[in-house]
Amino acid sequence: MPSPGSRADACPAPALMAGANLRAAYQKSLLVWLKMPEEAAGLEGMLRALKARCAMPPPGTSNAAIFMAASVLLGAIRDRRLDALPEYRRLAAKVEQAFRKDAPDAALLAALEAPLRQLAASVAETAVDPARPRDPLTATLEATRAILPLVAHPREPRFSTAQRALWDNAVEAMSLAWNNCRAAPEADWSPLRQSLFKLLEGALALAHAAPLRLAEALAAATDTLDVAPPTARLLTTLDAALELLQEKDFLENDALATRVEQLAARLERRDEGARSRPLDALFAREALEEISQMRHAQTVVPPDRDALAQSACRIRQLAEPLDLAPLTWATFRFAQVVPTLDPLWLDRAPGYDILQGWIDCMERWIHAIDAGHASAPRAPPVELAHWQARLQAGDKAPGDKDEGALAPPVAEAGVPPDSAED
Repeated sequence: MPSPGSRADACPAPALMAGANLRAAYQKSLLVWLKMPEEAAGLEGMLRALKARCAMPPPGTSNAAIFMAASVLLGAIRDRRLDALPEYRRLAAKVEQAFRKDAPDAALLAALEAPLRQLAASVAETAVDPARPRDPLTATLEATRAILPLVAHPREPRFSTAQRALWDNAVEAMSLAWNNCRAAPEADWSPLRQSLFKLLEGALALAHAAPLRLAEALAAATDTLDVAPPTARLLTTLDAALELLQEKDFLENDALATRVEQLAARLERRDEGARSRPLDALFAREALEEISQMRHAQTVVPPDRDALAQSACRIRQLAEPLDLAPLTWATFRFAQVVPTLDPLWLDRAPGYDILQGWIDCMERWIHAIDAGHASAPRAPPVELAHWQARLQAGDKAPGDKDEGALAPPVAEAGVPPDSAED
């Protein structure tokens, strides 16, 4: 039982410290100690935070060994059993990062373990000598040594170095061939096909179903590259596949089979009939922001043609990877036509009304895609062709005829009519 004046009573109970404030308390004390290593206040504050963190439920936290080892190390420095070396101060700074991580840091634990083992060896030598008293930290150090081996070791790799060598070389060659094909004005896909044969050889050497499945799906997807130009959807999928293959932990990832199946479905075009609602919602949110920019550009006197064209180009870039070909073409033509129009014609009727009609119609179309309307991705609203034609005619058409032209019936907001009847 410690005496009333002992150091243990001077520290507040760990349970009294709020868990959310432990990291902040440790940070403040760490800064004090780094500025004034000779003062004990910083060390005491860090020890209080570490003890409180070790006492927090659940008892089996993944970084418990790190906090306990750091507590023993800082306690030895406080009691002048170890010198406050610069490397120990760096370790104390790294321990602060463990407060916000769930996964154990094996490198940090090993760095903390080294001085503890030296300290434990010196304590063991002292305990053998009956003329010297037993070190009071012996029990703590023994407990620490018992905990350190219990820290989870890295999982055994699925594949040996020899198995991975052929696969890694094929991935590197395929990535280089893909980048060259994308950068060339006229793509030559033969180097990519050759690298795919090497990837298939590497997959066979791995003797695992998932890499072989992905290699076969890549081969099936690239079979059509020499016959027809690749679609934006295929290019985006191939980009994603190559980026995934270059990840260092691709073969060791726990979700390897799931990730491969998701990509294979897209590479084999088995998911062409189904759209991704999250992707469509994300597209709609960003595209509607560009629509707001277009409305703002229209209110300028005269309307800012360059800003209108830039917003249309941005919507086109957002639509290309999602296979929204009609919307991509409409925004492309808009961005081509608007900069050629007379700004004075756009600033007054009928030019202002025609521009307004096109923007309103585009906004309804984007809302329809966001709402999941079945025909929205492939069928633009009926009146869009009307506004597009009048906009392309521009100030070259007689003003009297445009003034009397009536706009087509406006489709219900968010529900474009079926284009099959157009």
